Amino acid sequence: MTILAKKRVLYILLFLGLVVVGGGIWMLAKSPPEIDIPEGNPVIYEEIGYMMRGQFSYLYFYEDGSILFIEEKGLRPAGGHPTRTWSTSKFTQQQLDNLLAYLENCGLDELDEHYEFRTSDMFFTISVNSDNLSKKVMASGYITPDNGETYPDMPSPLNEIYGRLRAISQATKEVYREDIKD
Repeated sequence: MTILAKKRVLYILLFLGLVVVGGGIWMLAKSPPEIDIPEGNPVIYEEIGYMMRGQFSYLYFYEDGSILFIEEKGLRPAGGHPTRTWSTSKFTQQQLDNLLAYLENCGLDELDEHYEFRTSDMFFTISVNSDNLSKKVMASGYITPDNGETYPDMPSPLNEIYGRLRAISQATKEVYREDIKD
């Protein structure tokens, strides 16, 4: 093998090495952060969906105070680019206990399991699994003329619960955004 051929092989190997190393660095930079999701079921779970808009959100509260908020948008063909946003926060034990006490004493346990009003495609589900309350309530079809910025006209105390949990979800910090692939 001539010196020129050896140089070509060396340059090709160096180029391939740069591609492999650069690709590895790029993959590390683009990899999602590790999102700490506690073991076990959440003590409070909320789901809100707007079927026709292709938007869904999920809010989880865990026993250790961890809060996870997942928001999906653009899930309909005309809805734009499908994305999922992961946001987190943390409650102190006192804050979680206060929220659970509110849910246990607000009248949630006296509600039916499902309420339906046939005007909108919005649905709201709240589920509480604490020591003192195990209850799941869903309301669907309630009007949200301003894209859900104010409380939908759901049976009390669902309006108030919706408002409190919305404020908490809006205070979480985004930790990752991803494209949703088919």
